[in-house]
Amino acid sequence: MTKTKTKTNSSSISSQEEYIDSLRQIKETEDKVQGEIENYRKQIEQEIKNLQLDLKNSIDITKQDGKKMVEQSIEDSKNKAFAESEKIISDAKNKSKSISFQLDGQMKKEIMNIIFSGI
Repeated sequence: MTKTKTKTNSSSISSQEEYIDSLRQIKETEDKVQGEIENYRKQIEQEIKNLQLDLKNSIDITKQDGKKMVEQSIEDSKNKAFAESEKIISDAKNKSKSISFQLDGQMKKEIMNIIFSGI
């Protein structure tokens, strides 16, 4: 019986060592996978931060571009309005030069009456 017990004990110890070794391997694998998951999570978080920064920069650039476009549009409108008003004034000056004014006797009397009627 002693040989059987020794054989059984030896077999039992070997099974326990295999079981403990298997548990160690499982734990090492879990730790390794957890580390990989953590690294991947950090990468994703960094990518999200980069995307947020890119989005903010794009929004800022678009705002600046929009502001410049509005300012340019206002400046163009001012220049166009100024050019049109200059043209109208020039046309009015030319028309005023081409209008002749001739006074006849009757018109002279009416003008004199208007001027001296206030005196």
